[in-house]
Amino acid sequence: MILKYKYHSDSGLLEAYRSYTLAQNNSLSDTIVITSTASDAERYNYCLEFICYNSKSIPKAQYVSPILNYSGGISFAIPNNLTEFRGHVDMQLTGYDPVDNSIVFKSVSKNCKAFDVEGSLCVLEKDLNDTPNVFTEVLKQLEDLRNIRQDIIEEAMKKFSAQILDMVAKFKWCKVKFYDRGKLIEEQWVTVGSKLTEPSYTLPANCVVVGGWYNPATETMWDMDNDTAQDSMELALNYMTDDVVISDGIVSSFGRHTRSHIYLPEYYEGRKVNAIIYDNCNVPYESNLHFGNNMEYFEGILSHQNVLGIYFPQNNPYVDSFNGFLYSKSQDDFTLYYAPKLHQNDTIAVMDGCRGIYNFAINSARGLSRLILPDSLEYLYEKCIVNTDIQTLKLPPNIRYIDQRAVFNNFSLKEIIFEGDISSLITDETFVNEDIKGVVTRPKLVVYPQYYSNYKARGLAYEIEVIGQEYFDDRYEPKGE
Repeated sequence: MILKYKYHSDSGLLEAYRSYTLAQNNSLSDTIVITSTASDAERYNYCLEFICYNSKSIPKAQYVSPILNYSGGISFAIPNNLTEFRGHVDMQLTGYDPVDNSIVFKSVSKNCKAFDVEGSLCVLEKDLNDTPNVFTEVLKQLEDLRNIRQDIIEEAMKKFSAQILDMVAKFKWCKVKFYDRGKLIEEQWVTVGSKLTEPSYTLPANCVVVGGWYNPATETMWDMDNDTAQDSMELALNYMTDDVVISDGIVSSFGRHTRSHIYLPEYYEGRKVNAIIYDNCNVPYESNLHFGNNMEYFEGILSHQNVLGIYFPQNNPYVDSFNGFLYSKSQDDFTLYYAPKLHQNDTIAVMDGCRGIYNFAINSARGLSRLILPDSLEYLYEKCIVNTDIQTLKLPPNIRYIDQRAVFNNFSLKEIIFEGDISSLITDETFVNEDIKGVVTRPKLVVYPQYYSNYKARGLAYEIEVIGQEYFDDRYEPKGE
């Protein structure tokens, strides 16, 4: 049986499509499937937490699933130990950031009943296991009192709902959204003229708050003690890594925390933080840099050897940022600006739909031996693929523009395979290596037989090799000298 649930990301509720009842010891015959209303559900890792109760509502066992991924939904086969006891099973969903495994969200309560468990003909739980204790009986009495209180409240609401609605309608309400790096952490409805209640949050390691919360629309900091809400708005938490050095909105040092995630604020000392000093800017070893939406001038840092990944807030209007990659958001000019340095993986796959690779976008990627480029790729800019360990590079067939030294100083690169004819676009300086002594080397070009004569006619300084045997079967013009 498939047990279906939906996670409502706006309210945090985990809701069952209907009530489910399973037999004891179902032996992995049933599967839980959870879908989410969040548009970015696939970017998180997940796990499920379960508590098993017997028929007297006594907790008997706890179970936590392994890490689960979201691909059209979360799928989890119910193990035998979740149906061991007749009674019911509660379930909670937890989402994790795949970068640092921090908890991003949980369903709002642990009392979401996942399913009931009933005894089968072949296996019945002994009644002795269900013997309640005094504490359990007290809890049941308290629960009965809560139910009675809730019934009284509901009856009162039915009688006075019209009067309450009339009173509420006289107030003007504001909706305030609180964000952390573009991720919504809380919403509050308040009346005009009210002060706000600061939501709870957890700072990343080595970070400090700088002034509290700011309003991007008005470019001002929000004073929780004195400011009052006048209209719906968004506020964002302003914080930074504790030893970053900033002056007049310009970053001159990223501090001393090596192998760390380093955060820049949106505002510092009343100024937007929008630029980085490129010359002699200190970047600790193996740093992942998190910029704010005000950052404008950062291109020079892209080629820094110590930068492993670069991140912008999720709501940045110009770039898409995930797993350390930076892409422009414009579909007309969907360009890779930055690919992260590698830790354990040896492969970089550029996203489908990407049309261009910017200067130094793929640079000094440690251990990079495989680079996968999409068929959508059209533009390769100067020094866009630099200092990698790739030995073979395959260029897709739709390249329309390629700069001088587009592929530069990849000394392990032995051959470039062309899937189309770009013979008119390349020169002797398009794919080149130059060592510290000025010695120049070039990779071999591997082309399809039907395009061979076009490349050969250019008189290029590369060794050119033909793919396949058709060329030698006289199906194409003779090779010549």
